[in-house]
Amino acid sequence: MLNHQELVAQLDKVSKDLCVKFARQKDIARQVWDSIKDDQELCKKLQSRKWSMLVPSWNGLIGFYKNIESVSLPYAVLAVDGSQIYYDKHQGPACYLINVGSVLLRYGSVKSSVEMSSQPLVIVSSDSDSGSQTAEVVNSQREEFELKAAVEKSTKFLNDGHETPFICLFDGTLIFSNVDVQGSDEKQNFLQSYFQQLHELSEKKIVHAGYISFPRAKELVNVLKIVLSQYDENNVQGLSVLDGLTDMDVASYFLKPGQRSTVFQSKSPVVYAYPKHLKPYFCYMHVGFEIVRLEFPQWIACDQNLVDFMCSVALDQAQKGKGYPVCLFEAHEQAVIKAMDREFFYIMIQKMTQKYDGSYQSSCKSMKKAQVPM
Repeated sequence: MLNHQELVAQLDKVSKDLCVKFARQKDIARQVWDSIKDDQELCKKLQSRKWSMLVPSWNGLIGFYKNIESVSLPYAVLAVDGSQIYYDKHQGPACYLINVGSVLLRYGSVKSSVEMSSQPLVIVSSDSDSGSQTAEVVNSQREEFELKAAVEKSTKFLNDGHETPFICLFDGTLIFSNVDVQGSDEKQNFLQSYFQQLHELSEKKIVHAGYISFPRAKELVNVLKIVLSQYDENNVQGLSVLDGLTDMDVASYFLKPGQRSTVFQSKSPVVYAYPKHLKPYFCYMHVGFEIVRLEFPQWIACDQNLVDFMCSVALDQAQKGKGYPVCLFEAHEQAVIKAMDREFFYIMIQKMTQKYDGSYQSSCKSMKKAQVPM
């Protein structure tokens, strides 16, 4: 049980140091930013060398910003999200659950509509001791199913003859760096499946993006570090003065509500495995409540009209959701697995196994937790 009195005392001890240090970091970052925001040659200088840290590329000024126009009606937006119940060694058979939720919102000048759905998928492993049930593998499969659901539902929308401008939003990144933790075969299998789904979206010209709320990326911060080090890699390695900042802090220097940044190309290591037309790009956008990051493939990044449309829809959805896209919130509600759902899952597994051979077993630890005596 958390000792609240002791916690308050601990926070009081560190608060002054944290706040003063952070304010100092922001002052330094702002000074560096002001010195580079109008430098036409900055990207060329950075890309002429290799850096140990992640540094994006872009065209024009790093300090470029643009007002996002209001989206015109009608339009439609599909959102897809997923959740899971990981394999629990204390709960019987070696299986786990992935639930994919989706929401299709159609906005018209006269009439609007909504379609919601969720699809549970039970995955069984033949060997509970294998690596097939690790959190990393389950998360990768969940992303795979999310992409497949997006392709399926987007295709259905188009095949139904709708000519309404349409966009698909995902909760989170399109830069699949999580696959790096797996073996090379698994990595390639998941990546190729991801690429296949994204390719199908591109073939059908379905505008799509990953929406990242409260992004923790530091690519713009890394640019500031390099400039502060006078483009010396040795100095960069020892430079920790900006470690507490993220790109959100930097973007706040030049973005106002309803504006977006220039389009950046990600240089994350996994990106080099992507087909050219699917390579991830991103921009930062101020939705009025926070600064968010949108990630999208090259074929969209190369079309200014598609980028503008995508940002207009994302901003409109965030405003409708009072800070977070209403479509993504509703998709999450369709996907989320609550405590009672988890209990139902295990009860049904128990009934199923008892029906056949009565082999269901749960550990004493799980039974003890369920009792929760007072």
